[in-house]
Amino acid sequence: MSREFPEPTSPEIFPAIDLRGGRCVRLVKGERGAEIRYDDDPVEVARRWESEGARRLHVVDLGAALGEPDSVRSILEIVRAVTIPVQVGGGIRDEDKVRGILDGGAGRVILGTRAFGDAEFLARCVDVHGPGRIMVSMDFEGDALKVGGWEKKSSLNRAGAILWAERAGVRRFLVTATDRDGTFGGTRIELVRGILADSQAWVVAAGGIGSLEHVREVLSIGHPRLEGVVVGRALYEGKVDLQEAIRCADEIAEKKKNAPGGRSIKSRR
Repeated sequence: MSREFPEPTSPEIFPAIDLRGGRCVRLVKGERGAEIRYDDDPVEVARRWESEGARRLHVVDLGAALGEPDSVRSILEIVRAVTIPVQVGGGIRDEDKVRGILDGGAGRVILGTRAFGDAEFLARCVDVHGPGRIMVSMDFEGDALKVGGWEKKSSLNRAGAILWAERAGVRRFLVTATDRDGTFGGTRIELVRGILADSQAWVVAAGGIGSLEHVREVLSIGHPRLEGVVVGRALYEGKVDLQEAIRCADEIAEKKKNAPGGRSIKSRR
């Protein structure tokens, strides 16, 4: 049975689990030769993040994104092992795989390469599964959209990518500056702000988190459609404590709620 994501009420922390060959790894800037291996048991990693208070997980099949054998078996084991909603991306390029991952219990899937090459495919996925269960990955190098495991540039720029996705009915974006991913250099705040301003989508920010201050910087954007931030390598290397990050998110949400005119956010699907 799938665990769908609840309606967002405040930004959340999304611990990342990146898979390659069934193992938990990280690629610096997404480069296939820049792998850091962290754990051979991603299921135990998922259980650890849940036990430390995570309320959702972000799982990416890096191998599949790069055209290598996929880690779907490990992904489905993760989904079954936790009780929190899981979003899954990486190399999901046909409707059977979308259906299989969602039917396997994932709350939503993240589409990228095929989504930006086949508008009808993207629209069908949204129509069949609903806008709450389909997210699109907005991965940028400068203003150029990256696809194919971040190894190719799409012809779409930021404005074009937003228009393409929203015309298909997409209402959830994962936003990453590829040059920051896995670097501890901080998220490109201007990119996140720009996509929030130029779209009607909910946004999860990703890439570059290297400290609790970076987490706070993203969450302090304060936009009502900021759904949260992905934290990956910094968790595995002890630069960010998950429980501290969650407390930070909760404190910022509480301050906003209690401010004059403040309120928790509600979805506008």
